[in-house]
Amino acid sequence: MKFVYEPALLAYMNEKGHHNLSLEVASSNASDFEVTELYLRFVSDKDALFLENRKHYHCVKTEVGKVLLPPYRLAYDDTVTLGLKRYWIFKKLTFKGVHL
Repeated sequence: MKFVYEPALLAYMNEKGHHNLSLEVASSNASDFEVTELYLRFVSDKDALFLENRKHYHCVKTEVGKVLLPPYRLAYDDTVTLGLKRYWIFKKLTFKGVHL
């Protein structure tokens, strides 16, 4: 599995000093139906160590930093693309190549 960073994400990470990303699973079961989805977020070095050691996340080192993957069974494509979308003043981390 290879991680590819889009140029917009690389520029933002260099500008803000971010090095670590965490892919996480979020679930909600508070209504008549259950929703489970994946989301990507920045984590500090301290939080990255916590996720690796306490939560048993799998760490993949890249040229930029670390990508932490949850200990759940997920399907990964050969290439996972990480990106950044901007909507007016809002920013959202995106990914392609990971499936529940």
